[in-house]
Amino acid sequence: MSAMMCVLSPVQLASACTFRQKNSRNTTSLSASAPSRAVLQTGRARLSARRAPVRLQQLVCRAAAEETEESADIVKTGSVSKYLAKLGLRHKSLGFDYSGVEIVQATRDDLLPVCAALYSDGWNYLRNSCGYDSEPGGDLVSVIHIAKMDPNTNDATPAPEEVCIKCFLPRNDPRCPTVYWIWQTADWQERETYDMYGIIYEGHPHLTRILMPEHWEGWPMRKDYITPDFYELQDAY
Repeated sequence: MSAMMCVLSPVQLASACTFRQKNSRNTTSLSASAPSRAVLQTGRARLSARRAPVRLQQLVCRAAAEETEESADIVKTGSVSKYLAKLGLRHKSLGFDYSGVEIVQATRDDLLPVCAALYSDGWNYLRNSCGYDSEPGGDLVSVIHIAKMDPNTNDATPAPEEVCIKCFLPRNDPRCPTVYWIWQTADWQERETYDMYGIIYEGHPHLTRILMPEHWEGWPMRKDYITPDFYELQDAY
């Protein structure tokens, strides 16, 4: 059998070698540019390492927020509340206000015993007696702000101790015992609270309106109060 041989010219042979070299380079560059599995795993590990501090910080912030919420539910008890508890008087500690004054809550049945005990303990000065409307349709609140005043007070005397007593009253029955017989300066202050909010201070010697006319209807400082469109003062002319 005769064998057929393909003879290439020198020019064709050179062209074939050049083509093979180009293909070889392209294949090498593609394989070099394509990331290997080890490189990908290393990159993912580095990315996870970078994200770890962020995740840790998020967990720490979440734990701090939960701790803050739990501590917010815990009301700090002041010296006045501890003193009343020692005497066995019913009350509720409401913590402190923005200026550091202790706040104590007492029901209307327990208000006089609490006030009498504090007066005997040296709380001899009634700084303020007022009231406020907690919300439309909600409770009315009678507030007593008292302090310990030294008769020998001068400019060098430190600020006196203060305490705030709150009494929450149902809107449909806002009765509260007067503290006039303990601190007589509550006289006109309780009248003003009665005039504006309709809180009835039982036992007050002269509980009448002090700002509005006696025949005025309604309690102007309540949040559900509707202002009349027109009101003519009697005997104005």
